[in-house]
Amino acid sequence: MDSGGCKATALELMVGRKIFQRNMIQPLSIDFDTMIGVEGYYNPVRRTIYLHLTGAYDTSTLISSLEAMHQQLQDKGFLMAWSSLKLGYARSLLVLFSVSHLLLLCHPTHVFDISYIHLFRTLDAIRSKAQNCLAEVLRQVPGISKDWVSFGRLCSPRVLFIFSSRLLPIQITSHDNASVQRTTVNRTSRNSTVPSPLRNLELALEDQIYRLLRKSRVITNISANSLFALPNNQAYVYIMEENQEEIPASSLINNTLHKLCSSQDGIISDLSQLTLGSSNKSINTEGGSIRGGRGMGSVLSSRTGWESPASQSILSDTSSADALSASILAGVATERKRNLEHSFNVFLQQHIDQALGKGFDDNVGRHSGPIFFQVPRAGVWFDAVNRVYKFFMGEPSEKDTKILGSLQNLVETEVRFSDARCAKALPLAISAYKDGLPPHYTQMHHQEKLDLALNVLSAQARGPMYEDYVTQLEEACERIWQDGRMGCETLSLTGNTCKHPRHRTPNDPDDDSSLPVMTHNSGVVYISFCNCGRRQGQREDSFSVKTANHTFYQQLAESCCSRLESLHFPTFKPSVTNAKAAKVDGSEDNEMEIEGPSAVSRDSREQIDSGTPHSPGLSLVGTGLSGSMNNATGTVATRMTGEQSHMGSQVVITLTKDDTKAITKDRGIIRQASTTEYLPGMLHTASPPGLLPRWSSWSLCCLGPSSLYSHNAGICEQPGFLPGTNFLLPWDVTIKIEDRDKWPAIADTLGKKALLLKNKKNRVGDIHEFSVKIFLGVEYECVRGHRFMMATPDRHLKASPSGLVKDNATKIANADMPLYFPCPCSRGGGQLMRLHVVTPKAPVNVTLSPQVQPGPDPCPRYIPQPCSSLPVKLSASAYWVLRLPYVYVGDQGPHYPPDPRHQTPPSFARLHKGCYGISQVTLDR
Repeated sequence: MDSGGCKATALELMVGRKIFQRNMIQPLSIDFDTMIGVEGYYNPVRRTIYLHLTGAYDTSTLISSLEAMHQQLQDKGFLMAWSSLKLGYARSLLVLFSVSHLLLLCHPTHVFDISYIHLFRTLDAIRSKAQNCLAEVLRQVPGISKDWVSFGRLCSPRVLFIFSSRLLPIQITSHDNASVQRTTVNRTSRNSTVPSPLRNLELALEDQIYRLLRKSRVITNISANSLFALPNNQAYVYIMEENQEEIPASSLINNTLHKLCSSQDGIISDLSQLTLGSSNKSINTEGGSIRGGRGMGSVLSSRTGWESPASQSILSDTSSADALSASILAGVATERKRNLEHSFNVFLQQHIDQALGKGFDDNVGRHSGPIFFQVPRAGVWFDAVNRVYKFFMGEPSEKDTKILGSLQNLVETEVRFSDARCAKALPLAISAYKDGLPPHYTQMHHQEKLDLALNVLSAQARGPMYEDYVTQLEEACERIWQDGRMGCETLSLTGNTCKHPRHRTPNDPDDDSSLPVMTHNSGVVYISFCNCGRRQGQREDSFSVKTANHTFYQQLAESCCSRLESLHFPTFKPSVTNAKAAKVDGSEDNEMEIEGPSAVSRDSREQIDSGTPHSPGLSLVGTGLSGSMNNATGTVATRMTGEQSHMGSQVVITLTKDDTKAITKDRGIIRQASTTEYLPGMLHTASPPGLLPRWSSWSLCCLGPSSLYSHNAGICEQPGFLPGTNFLLPWDVTIKIEDRDKWPAIADTLGKKALLLKNKKNRVGDIHEFSVKIFLGVEYECVRGHRFMMATPDRHLKASPSGLVKDNATKIANADMPLYFPCPCSRGGGQLMRLHVVTPKAPVNVTLSPQVQPGPDPCPRYIPQPCSSLPVKLSASAYWVLRLPYVYVGDQGPHYPPDPRHQTPPSFARLHKGCYGISQVTLDR
């Protein structure tokens, strides 16, 4: 940090000027593609070229790399980004090891970084592989020597290690001299004098580095076979000391003598520590404490050559002060001399001089290998280094791709481990995807299997290559699915998928002629009952609204319901031969597959499901219903039924004299239905007025007189009912008449005493009232063919074994009934399919105004006939059954039933209250 991010400060001190750039924010000498840069300086006086490698291990380069690679760090993570920086660093080192004689390895501390061992072994392996290719490159350099071309480098370079002493944990004492053991061959003759404590540390580091590199086979006896060599009889470790501001020797002597003369007790303690320089760096005497002055004398004599007798005390008389002054002066002179000897200039220049002289011969042992050493001319060197730099750092050719690929595998250890781990987990994930695959399946099933495979991969894969292998897994699974396994995406009206592969329907305008032509079939078969409920049959899962709501029931009616009295709801009656479907807002197609398969295609289903993903329990919302239409429909129902009030379990209806006028007024605004255009979908409250469907999705038939139903035996001759659920509930309704003149039918009946007046207290002219009993039943069908009635909106009907029913129909008549409810069998979901009504033998008509809302607001309400024609009047003393639609399809697609596994029915799907009412019998006069 103090050097501005430049580790070559020592070289600049040696040259005597700043030769390299310093910029902590944005180093100008690096390539921002590789985040690596090499800057150089040529000193013609010394005949030396200095190269400075700036890479990921430099503070300034690391800071700028983090800024430049911010997006890559977010996308790929730290390991991938750091691996790319290490790769560029290794490629640059291959250049330096090929064109240099000496390399300086700088450490910010005094501890050798053992991670360099792996880097050195990697560079050595790649250098051997690239030697032939590099020789071809060097042959193109004019004037180059054969040895340089043959070996691919100038020589086996020496590596010198530079350490910093800033973070030394303890002060180095001269006592450490005895603990230093020399283990390296031919190294005891380097210095004739006793080494200083700092030099002892350097020798210890040399021994440590030599052992580590030799054990790991980075260096060998033959230097030509190694990436680099270590000198035999020269120092190759240098500890860079802190800069010291020198203090004049006279000041040091005066201060010391003053302390000696002022306090004799403090002599020994003051002599034990002498401060040299302005920094608090100290040299401690041998042994720590001195008794009789022997320790200090031996230390000084060892430095200056002067030795005092052992029995002599330096404090015996006044002459000892002069002797002490002389010894201090000698010690200072010796320390200065050693500071000059421990100089980086001296340390490096000896190697440079040897390189410019006889060259390096660092072979060890009896069998020396070939010796090659080249000192080229500057022009030849510059030409060669440019070609070598382009070879290692430029775009690789086809031959060089394998070499650089091997380098990447060896350098990016974390990435290689991640790649190996992910490669091992990928086949397991693909096998999990293939397990249990059907011959054809949809995109939804494909996505489910893909999610399972991704879970298998994520459980075992690790590291920065995970995202790449996720992409490979997705592509592999996509290929498996598209290789003849893509199924038809069309959903049936109940939410099941077609079992066939991708195909066209007979009326499909798809231009892809390669697809086969066939009808949709999900393979699902349901058990349903006819309009009246007396006959059951199997129905295939429907893809057409007409098949589901009309054709199936017409086929069963031929042998059952066709003989019964029925009330036909209004349908379209064409007056022209070319009648067509009207264009309705929200419908994308005019026909909406009325005659053919009316299922939603894959593209339209995706458009429908764009808001939320499809699930079997999700209802797709159709066109919204305006409040005015709802209010209008509700007003009509209220006028027809009069004013209602509840008295316990009974319902009291008061018929007023203004009701007939209101009915006449409403019926006068009925619009004539179109005979040239029909409604393309099902009829609901938001449908345009004047349009009728081509066929009705509802059915209303009369089973016979009211005596067919026995409250003790329940519903007979109708299969499928679960035990105890085949009963209708009584609904007691009290009717009050304010003006008998306005209700002639009731007045005539009362005059003939055909009715039993309540409490026999009513007389002509008073408010007359009478009660009627209506039997109601709300029937549900299970997907497994079960039938059951409901006692309340949230409870099944359950009669006693003797046929006793304690409930009444008040709650089901005056509350919203759920459209879907779980079956008592707990294996399937029930859907509201029929309304059973047994009308009383009285001069009133029971009316029906069913409105079914299958989806959440703003889903419209489906009705059997236009709002202006509601309600539907039922004849008296009869057993009527209203069959509801099997499926509900709006202008934007079908409303799917919920998942049968869900025990809680959806609150939005319901039959709205106000379905049942009372009106008078019209007399023909």
